[in-house]
Amino acid sequence: MKKVLGLVVSNRKLGNSEILVKEIINNIPEECNRELIRLTDLEIKPCKACYRCLQPNNACPVRDDFNFVIEKIREADALIIGVPVYFLGPHGYYKMLTDRLLGSQNYSQDTQGKPCIIVMPYGSEGWEGYSKIACMVMPKLLRMKLVDCWQIHASLPGESLLNPENISYARALGRELFNGREYHAESKECPICGSDLFRLINENQVECPICGSRGILKNNFSPDFSDSDYRRFSDHEMDEHFKGWLLEMKDRFSAEKNHLKELQKGYRNQNWWIKPCRLDEC
Repeated sequence: MKKVLGLVVSNRKLGNSEILVKEIINNIPEECNRELIRLTDLEIKPCKACYRCLQPNNACPVRDDFNFVIEKIREADALIIGVPVYFLGPHGYYKMLTDRLLGSQNYSQDTQGKPCIIVMPYGSEGWEGYSKIACMVMPKLLRMKLVDCWQIHASLPGESLLNPENISYARALGRELFNGREYHAESKECPICGSDLFRLINENQVECPICGSRGILKNNFSPDFSDSDYRRFSDHEMDEHFKGWLLEMKDRFSAEKNHLKELQKGYRNQNWWIKPCRLDEC
């Protein structure tokens, strides 16, 4: 029996993120085990950049709930993410989770090719910012198949239900989760990864900041990446980065660690840190 995991990245109970994730999961026609995680109920700490997770079979040593979440994602046959847009980007907890995927090469052995849907409710028109491309990074790192990246205008709790088209679309996503549906970029998006933002290089040349592909802007301002020979999320480039460059950096650090510590000494006694006092200390 298939397992489907809903990951809700919002404190708001029965908010649009939660409701739409549940609506999608409710309409999966196959018999399946359903599980929900409210990420904001868990503790996700910052990555310590210790590189231990780069080694096969090494769990992240940080003592928090990350290993629980990533194991649930690895076990699942599909992942449905509901994450609201805050100030021009996704909820900060989603970024914290993404930043902990330094060991994604090991996790992706279990997640590659599995379907993933992202639902992003936002409140103000024109304030979506970079939320779409930021949300797409995590499934790309895990080499999942992106079924859809759905931005939906709905601010008030449950407001998404006022529009019958939203309900109909969520139900369609659930029905088509396991039938091969895949996200296809629109004409003004990166045809490689679906990013809707670009970096201007010179004249009519552009670069996608997510997949790193380079191309040109055609006369109708549509990006053309047909001649690009670099794709960050290809199997080759992912292996080069995570199994090559990162491991080389770890070895380089081990070799230069003592010299770097000597360079750091001059800053050790500049302790100008401040913290709020606790009740028992005030």
